[in-house]
Amino acid sequence: MFLLSIPQAWHLAGTWSEQLPSESSLIGMSQTELMMTLHSIFIPLLLVISYFLFLRLAKSDSKKVKG
Repeated sequence: MFLLSIPQAWHLAGTWSEQLPSESSLIGMSQTELMMTLHSIFIPLLLVISYFLFLRLAKSDSKKVKG
């Protein structure tokens, strides 16, 4: 019932809607910081997946050549 009140709770003074960061970035990072974080997660992940795919392909190719 509280969330159905008039005015809605998220529009009242002192609630979270007034405490948003100035850049309106809800995660609190600048775009450069966000890109660096995402790259530090996904680049190593991509490298590991590529390595295992390369090993699998190399192993299957060696079986085709021998047999």
